[in-house]
Amino acid sequence: MIPSRQRGVQMVRPYQDLAALDFRDPQEQARMRAAVEAVRSQLGRRYPLRIDGVPLPIRAAFHSTDPADPTCVVGEVASGDASDADIAVSAAARAAESWSQVAPEERAALLLRVCDATLHRRRELVAWMAFDAGKSFAEADAELIEAIMHMAWIAERLMAARPVRWATVQSDVVVEAADGAIGAGVVLTPFSFPAALPLGIAAAAIAMGNAVVVKPSKVAPVAAYEALAAFEAAGLPPGVLNVVTGDGPGLRDALVRHPASRFCSFIGSRNGGAAVAAAANTWSDGQERPRRLLARTDGKAATIVTASADIPWAVREVVRSAFSYQGQKCTSTAHLVLLSSIHDEFLEALLRTIDEYAADRGPAWENHRYGPLVSAPALARVRGFSARAARDAAVLRPGDHEGPGHFIGPVVVDDVPEDSRLGREEIFGPLLSVMRAGTLSRAVELATGAGTAPAAAAFTRDAREVQFIREHLQAHALYLNGASTGPLAGVRSPLGEQGNPREPDDPASYYRTRTIVERYAVPSAQ
Repeated sequence: MIPSRQRGVQMVRPYQDLAALDFRDPQEQARMRAAVEAVRSQLGRRYPLRIDGVPLPIRAAFHSTDPADPTCVVGEVASGDASDADIAVSAAARAAESWSQVAPEERAALLLRVCDATLHRRRELVAWMAFDAGKSFAEADAELIEAIMHMAWIAERLMAARPVRWATVQSDVVVEAADGAIGAGVVLTPFSFPAALPLGIAAAAIAMGNAVVVKPSKVAPVAAYEALAAFEAAGLPPGVLNVVTGDGPGLRDALVRHPASRFCSFIGSRNGGAAVAAAANTWSDGQERPRRLLARTDGKAATIVTASADIPWAVREVVRSAFSYQGQKCTSTAHLVLLSSIHDEFLEALLRTIDEYAADRGPAWENHRYGPLVSAPALARVRGFSARAARDAAVLRPGDHEGPGHFIGPVVVDDVPEDSRLGREEIFGPLLSVMRAGTLSRAVELATGAGTAPAAAAFTRDAREVQFIREHLQAHALYLNGASTGPLAGVRSPLGEQGNPREPDDPASYYRTRTIVERYAVPSAQ
């Protein structure tokens, strides 16, 4: 399953056929147990800043711990400061000068080697994400698949001299690679996809001849650090990718405001995005050109279910979207709008399915489906919202808390007022707020009012409702009759290669197929 390396159009299709590991298979379970034990033997190692291909001495550090057992130190991670930011961005600026002159096919070949290196450590990286981020095996493996496919897709287009301006990566994040190299940049990523986002966004920039400084989240930084090691294993020249870890706005702002920083990619909270935008738009002494900024901030992903939906299917998909990785994804369904005629029936089936889903609870490294929240503050936030929910709405499932890890069961709140924090604020955890609507038009209004910036989904088998939803429900990615989740780069929807509607062989299966549609580029349904 290794792509060819000849010059010309790269044959990278095998990566696009990369299948998920089957963790129910006894042989695969044995392989993962070996990977878990291999990673366990490495827990507690020190992770220095890596700048210009060299590990720097650790002057200050913090501990990244296992969310299922906070007494277990996954890694001792260097905490950088403004002086480190200066060294890192300066190194990237120097490296960008020569890297931008490397032929596109050589850069593409490098990305394919990164794919190889990531695939080679696949199970080990799954185990690192389980220990450091509390991700289940299935979620972590899916993240790696999407990262590999994303990088291979960029390489393929680069080799074929096709535009790589827009590239879709995990969690519907759209990363921008300029038409040509522009220099050194800063990549700021969250914990939600600790491998795919650092790998994918760095790959898009590096593919176009830029150099980057990646600062992973202060939460689950070890998983990001381990994933980014694939670039060095692939032979990336020193300085093209630099890794700086740490906490606090001082380090972040020093990276963004550096006079040699030409662009910044940020994914995270609205407040964080506003702060990064302010820093990026501040002219620094010695700065020669304006910086480019791409910021994706949080929203509250919504799902609509109409009376014509396949109810059992919709229930399973809503539970999967809302509670996989404990709802800690920007595309997780946090806001459910039900047509009044099916409200009671749907909720009864939903609560039963949630109980079944969350029963498989425990540490991610034991391959449990439902694990802990990533940190103590994340747990406190969900518990706080759950405790206050009864003031405004009906708490159907309060979310039981079990220690010593950051565990809390799914929370379901019904009849949520549309103007409440529960109805509008992204909680980033396993809390599902439910509203009811008398009409589809009202349902779309409620879903859009929730701030569905990253994603939205709808379940219906009525072609007229499909048409209405396509035209009126605004979201960066729209999923019809499938869970809102991360799309795969270069994968077409069932509407066809160019987005032109085509008649499906089986209308029922068509309406059960995930359809990804970009806002402002919505084809009409037949």
